[in-house]
Amino acid sequence: MATTYNPSDVAAFEHATWSRCAPGYDEGFAVLSREGVDPILDRAGVRSGSRVLDVGTGTGVAAAVAAERGAFVVGIDFSEAMITKARQLLPKLDFRVANAEALPFDDGSFDAVISNGVLHHLGQPGRALSEAHRVLDSSGSVVCSIWAEPQSLEAFGLFFAAVEEHAGGAELPHGPLFGVTDGETLTKLFVDAGFGDVAIEEIPTMWRMESIDSLLRAFGTWAQLDGFPKDVQARIEDSVRSAADRYRTKDGLVIPNPMILISASK
Repeated sequence: MATTYNPSDVAAFEHATWSRCAPGYDEGFAVLSREGVDPILDRAGVRSGSRVLDVGTGTGVAAAVAAERGAFVVGIDFSEAMITKARQLLPKLDFRVANAEALPFDDGSFDAVISNGVLHHLGQPGRALSEAHRVLDSSGSVVCSIWAEPQSLEAFGLFFAAVEEHAGGAELPHGPLFGVTDGETLTKLFVDAGFGDVAIEEIPTMWRMESIDSLLRAFGTWAQLDGFPKDVQARIEDSVRSAADRYRTKDGLVIPNPMILISASK
């Protein structure tokens, strides 16, 4: 596991990035992350009456589905902008600004802790898992999703390859799980936090969209593409559009971007 990172830098970068992305999140990245929600909730055994904590809830995508199943859900996110958006979209649910690495809940408060596409964005994922362990009931479970092997993330690859070609690479602040997918490392992380029965599974999630414009908008905001020179922006967008053609189906664009689910019990 990488050790050359600064948790404060990671937190500052991620907070600024996802706060900036909040207004358009539901039409962009959430379309992809939504595909992991039902598998996460199924693995966590979320049903009517379950007490569920959704860590890194964003705009409440997973929290909404858990509530539809009859669960009592609290969604937390460290981005005020994300929580504001979640409250606008889902005013009947309980959303709070909170840090995954210092949860403001009593021991044993939840039956399940879920986290969809969040763990690899944290500067201290081990601390977040220890906190999840603490707030779980004695028979509770945690289920997290992260992205699969970077080479298999074809939706993300469309954008990053175009940026690399026309603007060069950039080293961004990241935590110790960024790009980590091997089972041994992931299992150890959960075991060290006190969990047992660790299970790991890859699921074939897809980014489904009518037009590549939705991916370009999402990544354009994420990467602050409007700060690039106009000619560079145009070349990046043209490259993405050209590369996306091979994913076109009768239902629009369907681009593979698989997830890894990690589940464990207290």
